[in-house]
Amino acid sequence: MRGSTPEQRASRRVRFPPAGFLRARSATASLAALAVLALAGCSNFGGRGNSYTCPATTTVPELQTLVTVVPGVNGATIQSSGRINSASGECDRDGDTGVLSRLTIEFTGLRTTPAINQVALPYFVALADATGNILGKQQYTMNLSFPPDAQVTKGNDQVTVHIPLKNAQLGNVYTIVVGFQLTQSQLDYNRAHMQ
Repeated sequence: MRGSTPEQRASRRVRFPPAGFLRARSATASLAALAVLALAGCSNFGGRGNSYTCPATTTVPELQTLVTVVPGVNGATIQSSGRINSASGECDRDGDTGVLSRLTIEFTGLRTTPAINQVALPYFVALADATGNILGKQQYTMNLSFPPDAQVTKGNDQVTVHIPLKNAQLGNVYTIVVGFQLTQSQLDYNRAHMQ
């Protein structure tokens, strides 16, 4: 994992509370719509005792880009940006305690000046139920370093999510959502510049 220490990688295991234990406020309408549409997860039916289903993994389009804008002589200018290219997951049954999903998140960083050596990209991994309610959320930072003469750099991060379930066949009722942790002005910028 480029851009993270062994200690950071070891801390990337997320344990969400049991479904229904912690109810955060409802997600935005777009998150709820995506969560409902993305419920087609993977499944493995190796017999009654081993059967389980996996949560879908998705990103929200308006939360896939993080742009840093700074004042310039001719108005605001983009200094750097980051993008979540993809988020994918594989899952297994986690004994009798639920489902374990291993996520791989691919990032791209862009800089407009060689003075920027690294970009820190704050992102989150959240667990949503079938109606889009966020049940748990964990925040991380992906640090991407630029080679000396490159404007673009790429990197991957891995996060393991444990979803506690008494019935592992209900894993596909949930969706794992990945996105950048944006300020309101960054979110407004993304919405104004989405294609």
